Amino acid sequence: MARSEADRIRFIRAALQNHTSYWDDQRPTMRKYKNVYMTQFYRDVDIVADTSIRVETSDAYAAVESLMGSLFTKYPGVEFGEDITGKGDSQVVKELSNNFLKSSRQQIENAARMSLIYTHSFLKLAPRESNTVLGRIALRAVPPWQVILDRDAAAWEDSRFIGHVYYISVDEANEKFGAKKWHGVAQKDYFTDYERNTDRNYRSYGDTSGGELPNEYLYLEIVEMYDFLNDELLFWTGQWKNGEELLSKDKIPVTTFDERPLSNIVPFYFSRTPDRPMEGYSTLGRVYDQCFEKNILRTFWANAIRRDSRQFLYKEGAFDEDALAKITSGVDGAMVPTDSDEALNTLISQVPVSPISSNHAQYLQYIESDIQRGAMTAGFTRGEASKATATEITVLAQYTASELGKMARDRDGTIEQAIALYIRMLIPLIDEKEKTVVVTPSGAKIVTLAALDADWTVFAVDGGSTPMTDALRKNQIMTLLPSLVQLGVPPLAIKEEVIRLFGLPEAFTKEAPAPEPAAPAEAAPAPAEALTPETIGGV
Repeated sequence: MARSEADRIRFIRAALQNHTSYWDDQRPTMRKYKNVYMTQFYRDVDIVADTSIRVETSDAYAAVESLMGSLFTKYPGVEFGEDITGKGDSQVVKELSNNFLKSSRQQIENAARMSLIYTHSFLKLAPRESNTVLGRIALRAVPPWQVILDRDAAAWEDSRFIGHVYYISVDEANEKFGAKKWHGVAQKDYFTDYERNTDRNYRSYGDTSGGELPNEYLYLEIVEMYDFLNDELLFWTGQWKNGEELLSKDKIPVTTFDERPLSNIVPFYFSRTPDRPMEGYSTLGRVYDQCFEKNILRTFWANAIRRDSRQFLYKEGAFDEDALAKITSGVDGAMVPTDSDEALNTLISQVPVSPISSNHAQYLQYIESDIQRGAMTAGFTRGEASKATATEITVLAQYTASELGKMARDRDGTIEQAIALYIRMLIPLIDEKEKTVVVTPSGAKIVTLAALDADWTVFAVDGGSTPMTDALRKNQIMTLLPSLVQLGVPPLAIKEEVIRLFGLPEAFTKEAPAPEPAAPAEAAPAPAEALTPETIGGV
């Protein structure tokens, strides 16, 4: 449908306003999740201000990082299903994709960590300057409050629009959009902006009054909007002409194999709101209340223990200052004189101290149990030793692995979608005059447009690989070895699988040289005849 520039700007402003209002409401909650993960729980919680000591546990950090450790044991990798029409070269796209993933592992882990702490996150692929084709696309993790979503969509593929709100420097804007009369501002951070609104003493580097800031410290808030209904890529900012004009308008440059427009953003969800699939909810939020309770309980205990001291009552006048000094010094065998005529047990007595109720310890056990169930991991995955038997640990590991299986599938789905987008974004950047060569199992091959442009099916490698499932798989293989031999499985195939599973050197796969045939044994000499007087001769 035909639209005027004013209609496009009105659409961007409305989407941005709805997005900003939503995440402004979510900011206090997101800040709480971040603080409890960073072991800064009391930064916003002040319900125990009258206590002298505050104790904070690291359970939130342990819950997140134990999941991260289980979800990312190796470098991510992918395999490609052949195009049904026979187009493309699967070996070339596989080598390109796995090389890209190897350099992007940290960003993928950052996105996964944000998805666990906050509601969800995103991966953004963007072109960049590079001397080689392999380096012309970069991947970055993006927090959820930077991406404008069509929250009414039933699925990601049904979105009518996707936007990204971010800051770029004035120098970068001049290079990308041409030199203009920008109204640069100091860059705002999602959580920093919250501090600026609540703490009047807070000052950012952009609040300086020492004159006009240089371009390196002046930024523009850019809205990059993908309008799928109209197949338009729009760039807009409020720091130029008060937002009355678009910075640029183009056709969406990246499409699927069947010519449907694609954005350069990939969603990363571990949990979704059931009736609002485009809205996630925090995995850490499941255990936040338990972390809250445990921190408060441990703080109460710490202050109670400080008050658990020995105190005494004594009858005034019964002891002089020297005697009291001996009593308080605690010297072993000290003799304390008194001239009182009263019974000694009436002169001094200990002030009773009531112990903390055992209900607190029982309550703490319930909290620990709730944290473990909410985090979906067993204690041994967090490095905690237990006295469980090997059978119990195996059963528990299988149960925990099944809980992590869903999260592993979500992780794999994000990687697969990111790689499919990477290949489609790489196609317009191919310059066959450069003759970029990659090494494949079939030998060196040139990266060409024909090798990449196909309807690929992407599969993440080792989708269910975790430390627990790896250990279980190894144990099962070793248990099955005698049965595999009896079933007629070739010994060489078993050997190769054991070497691969345990990560042994490839040199172990080489066949040992056949032993040289032994030289024929020489005939043994006949045994000498027994010597007798007759054979020796007489004297």
